Amino acid sequence: MLERVRRTGARPLLFALLFGVVAQTATAGAALLGRPAPDFVLKDLAGDNVRLSEYRGRVVLLAFYARWAGDSRLEMPALGRIDTTYRRAGVSVLGVSVDADTGRAAEFARAMHVDYPLLLDGGARIGRAYDLRKIPLTILIDRSGIVRYVKAGYRRGDDHAFVAEIRTLLSE
Repeated sequence: MLERVRRTGARPLLFALLFGVVAQTATAGAALLGRPAPDFVLKDLAGDNVRLSEYRGRVVLLAFYARWAGDSRLEMPALGRIDTTYRRAGVSVLGVSVDADTGRAAEFARAMHVDYPLLLDGGARIGRAYDLRKIPLTILIDRSGIVRYVKAGYRRGDDHAFVAEIRTLLSE
């Protein structure tokens, strides 16, 4: 296909398309890398307040999702496996729903059989603090509260990269 692009002179268009996708994905949340994760308080599905800073001392995988985003549906079971495998080792998985309808967000979580804590950010107020531009947005925060990894979007197999990063953070 690239050969055909070269012959037709469509290379600038291809470059623009590829760079645009990569740039959007790479920049979502990337400004937070190496910086303290913005603290927040959100309600969980039971209505209890959850504060990010209460997880200091643990590696946190923070995953912003929405029930209408197909990639979120792919990512959630993988995050469940990570939670089950690494919870005892000091990892906390926190899902953050940006759905405006909290009732439907709760139904979706039950339908997806999610066991890790799900927090409600219906107005995406916290999402804005994390530069949420693409859903899902997955962020790894080290034990001292510093953002160490950011991934916008999800493709099958991305969870292997999450696990590699988690293992690195656990070994520090």
